[in-house]
This record gives sequence, structure tokens and C-alpha cells, in this order.
Amino acid sequence: MTGNQLTPQNATITTASIQVQALTIGKKQVTLAVFRQLQETPLIKDDGSLLGEPWGIVNYHPDKCADAPEHLHVVWQYGGELRRSAVKMPAVGWHAHPAADFYVQARIIYGTAHRRYAEPEAGDSLRLGEMIPGGWRTFAKGRFRHDGMNFEGRVPDRIRKEWNSYDSTISDENRQIFETLLTGLRISPDEPVDQITAKLLAMLPTEQYRATVIELMQLPQLFIAV
Repeated sequence: MTGNQLTPQNATITTASIQVQALTIGKKQVTLAVFRQLQETPLIKDDGSLLGEPWGIVNYHPDKCADAPEHLHVVWQYGGELRRSAVKMPAVGWHAHPAADFYVQARIIYGTAHRRYAEPEAGDSLRLGEMIPGGWRTFAKGRFRHDGMNFEGRVPDRIRKEWNSYDSTISDENRQIFETLLTGLRISPDEPVDQITAKLLAMLPTEQYRATVIELMQLPQLFIAV
């Protein structure tokens, strides 16, 4: 089993022809089974830069994700280990980021998000739920669009339950907890709400993320054996 383990020490990229590069262990081409054993780890950091050294793209969906929003499967090196990462395209799917969590929570706590059973105001992309034929469905995460990218923001259950109440009133305790965390981001809770939310949106690395994905799209395609 050890001989088939894929590591930076025993893995190489060999050129089979002018345009074909294969991922190999020694003289043997890496198989789909070995590729699936690589640990799935996010390659792009919260600031939009790379966490490690990318090797190439594999046109294979190991997690049966061919129907998921457009993405790249990248083989990359993290220290002394090889990993794989499913990298979402900027304009599709839902992206996660700590600042997105804070943004959604700020909108709820300061009362600028739409209420349960209500539609957002015109021009406001933030949605916390929607009406469906069976009634109201609350999203597990708040969803919004910013600078051409879709984001999901996590909301603690204690806050979501209060938002789901009759008048959507957030308790002083939950507000104080949030504002303590907010000061950790060097944002004062005493600032106007629109300034707070604007600063949180500015923390989303949309331009850097797009630049990083463009860089990854230039990587060579690595071929693996069936």
C-alpha cells in the first residue's frame, strides 16, 4: 500500500507527448483510485491567495460532483503532502468567507435584513429564506451577491431562532456577543450600520479570488489512468 501512496517525493509529472502530461508514481501512471485517496483541502485561503503550490488540473470528478456548479479539480502540494481541491469558479456556486458570516449577522442584528415571509427591498440581494408552495423555507445560511460573486453567510442558531420569531427582535445578549466579535475585526459597533456592512463587504477578496482562479486555469491538465 505504501508504494501506491501519492506524495511529492514519489510523484512526478511526465510528458507523454507535446501536449499530454501524466501524473506518475515512479514509472507507473497514477490511477483514479489513488487520486481519490488524496485529501480534499481548500487551496485558496480567506484572502484569495494560494495555500500551497498547484501542480495541475485533473479532469475527473472524484466526489460525483460533475453536475455541481463549474469548478476545477487541482492537485497541489501542501508542505510534504499532495492534496486535491475543488475550486469554484468566481461567478457560480456559493462561496464561504468569515466576512460573509459577519455581514449576514450584522444585517439581521441591526434590523436591515428582510423579515420572515417578506421579500427583500429592491436592489437588496440578501435573502434569508423564500416562499415555496408548502410555505416559508428559511435558508441554513444567508445568501447574497457582491461584486459578481455569490456568498453564503453562516448564522448561529441562537440568532436564526430569534429572526424567525414573530417580530424578528434580536436579544441584547446576542447583540453584545456579536459586537464583541466585531471589535476583534477593528470595526466599532458605534459606527453607522451602513459603514459597518460596507467595511465587512470590503473584506471579501473578490478581485484576488478571480485573479487566483485565472492563474489556476493556466495550469497543465494532468492525465491519470482509468
